[in-house]
Amino acid sequence: MQIRCQHCHRPFGLDKEVVHAALDQVSSENLGHYNVHCPHCGKSNQVSRIELQRAAPDWKKSDSKPS
Repeated sequence: MQIRCQHCHRPFGLDKEVVHAALDQVSSENLGHYNVHCPHCGKSNQVSRIELQRAAPDWKKSDSKPS
């Protein structure tokens, strides 16, 4: 998934594993967005749940709870 920083306007990418982890966190905490930090300037960028789901259509909600 490619993201353009809202502050320094430089593009950076997120791996599929990061997108899946973000979707797990967003769904478990019932959030509307996920904060991604730019590797260039370090500022936080909001990525909506819809954008994350669009980037990972094969993602399934993990129902595994730690025992």
